[in-house]
Amino acid sequence: MSEAPMQGLHAVDDRVLLGRLEQPTTEAATRLAVVGDPHVATRATRTPRVFHRTEQRLRTVIEELNQQAIDLVVCPGDLTKDGEPWNVERVDVLFEELEAPLLATPGNHDLQKCQHDHSCISTATFADRYATGSYPLRYEIGDLELFVVNTAGGPNGPYTDTHRGTISERQLAWLEEQLPTATTPIVVGHHNPFPIAGPPLRAVEPWQTFTMQNQDRVRAVLEANDVSLVLSGHHHLPSLASHGGVRQLIAPAIASYPQAYCLLEIDPTGTNVWLVSNATENARQEAYELAATGPPFVRTLLGLTETTLEACPVRYEPPRVAGEPLVDGP
Repeated sequence: MSEAPMQGLHAVDDRVLLGRLEQPTTEAATRLAVVGDPHVATRATRTPRVFHRTEQRLRTVIEELNQQAIDLVVCPGDLTKDGEPWNVERVDVLFEELEAPLLATPGNHDLQKCQHDHSCISTATFADRYATGSYPLRYEIGDLELFVVNTAGGPNGPYTDTHRGTISERQLAWLEEQLPTATTPIVVGHHNPFPIAGPPLRAVEPWQTFTMQNQDRVRAVLEANDVSLVLSGHHHLPSLASHGGVRQLIAPAIASYPQAYCLLEIDPTGTNVWLVSNATENARQEAYELAATGPPFVRTLLGLTETTLEACPVRYEPPRVAGEPLVDGP
């Protein structure tokens, strides 16, 4: 059995600094938890993405968050494996224990797909249960203004024949109207507006699945309105990068390796982005082994994740001076 390089994550609540950002800022210290792709699957068996541990991983995250001063929990989609009613019921039971406010948007696995042999909840029901009414929506917490969009469906309902995401023209028009009125805007959606792969790779499957279909239009709206940060999931790996002045955080899936959520600590000086473990060393070893022996694409994601962890912090604003210690501790 190969050894998994844990990169500082050995136990529940261990953390590593993914990055330090100049923006967003807040007058009062604010803490957001970004819980990516829970994929709760109560009937799953051993899989490369560790679906058989999803219920326990989400339960552990909720228990840990309840012990902290968290102002808001953001879940950028894929709460369940494939929107199965029994998995939705389990998610509801688990989230009943969460003490902080929850703000979620649907992922490609939460809404109806043409190949499903079961009925998924509607976008409206999802918004009622896990957000504040309907998408798109604006949610203010302190100095922060979150703009939550549905990238898994449009005005005619869910995108039933694809796992790719799109921000509908109606939602983009809403963003163009609303964003100029915000001081510290953060945009939340499941799919990543900025792909991590270059043009040749993202033109083919499965990488194409992780490319937003109208990314050029989306990028233009985000850049024109000085969006400080975009929060997303979908890719099952951690990533923090800047694209034309817009920062994008991709939260990893909490079930699969590296089994972590993101904690954003925001204050007048900027934002610390932490990766926080939600698994024991043995659980993470299992997740690593399942990924390392899984299909080629899963192994590729594992390699990208390891590269990111080895490079942490992957982004530091302003650039660090050589030899300067990190002063932003846990």
